[in-house]
Amino acid sequence: MKSLLSVLALSLAIATMAGAEPVNKNCPVTGKPANPNCKTTYEGKEVAFCSGKCCKEFKADPKKYADKIK
Repeated sequence: MKSLLSVLALSLAIATMAGAEPVNKNCPVTGKPANPNCKTTYEGKEVAFCSGKCCKEFKADPKKYADKIK
């Protein structure tokens, strides 16, 4: 029973994190409108990008773009 409750709690936590709204409306890499389905977590916040390419570029050097997250 404990393991079932643990699995349910973990599933709920993951679902909650996956459904978190991004903190930004524009891509921090290009400035274009962000796609809320294309996102990553940075310092505990969901950050959205206009494309997977921008997400990849951000992950390579997030500090370069951190000041553009609004």
